[in-house]
Amino acid sequence: MVTEILLAASAVAIVFLLGWARQARLTSRPAWSGFWYVLVPTMITLVMFGAAVLIASQGEADFSALISSGLPQSILLLVLFVGVFEEVLFRGILLHGFELRIGPVAALFASSFVFGISHYVNWINGQSLAATHPQVIHAGLSGILYGAIALRTRSVWPGVLLHALWDFVVTMNHALIGDTFGTAADPTTSGAFVQVFGFLLRHFEPILGLIALAGWFRWQRRQVDQMQ
Repeated sequence: MVTEILLAASAVAIVFLLGWARQARLTSRPAWSGFWYVLVPTMITLVMFGAAVLIASQGEADFSALISSGLPQSILLLVLFVGVFEEVLFRGILLHGFELRIGPVAALFASSFVFGISHYVNWINGQSLAATHPQVIHAGLSGILYGAIALRTRSVWPGVLLHALWDFVVTMNHALIGDTFGTAADPTTSGAFVQVFGFLLRHFEPILGLIALAGWFRWQRRQVDQMQ
């Protein structure tokens, strides 16, 4: 926990030392009309958590013992500081740094790529390469959503909260049912609808990220039209 707090504080301090607090969207005035793009992934994530709780409640899960252990509370604090560190670093410092050189859209994809590659640190820390590859791909794709939200809302903080919520739900779902999505169906026996639903659920972040990016383009055009 101490490490995560120090990393989060260091990332924020670097932004202020660079003089990028507003440009990197830490202290900029949010565009509240863009918060609709945060609501949908938040609801999907909460539904995933609710499904895991429902599945676990039909088994032998002892929720009172789980809460008394303090594990959910500790996880929540941990993911919050991790969310601050990663969003400030990747959607604050890196996104703005790339944006200065290659523009916002290319910067979004470049920072998402670096965000994904950075998850190979899990392999360096002892996780198998086979288990790390999917995490790298998922992180890179999810970076599209977080980056698009940062562009559209003009703030990294909605992404911080969404990122923390996602990490919390992933960790708790694995603790409760051993699966993030609760859709671990056999693709050879499940129907087409189940397979399509599972695909959309597992890839909703980049899909919604591209939708948010399209919304950012429309919003930018309206801003330009209003100035003319």
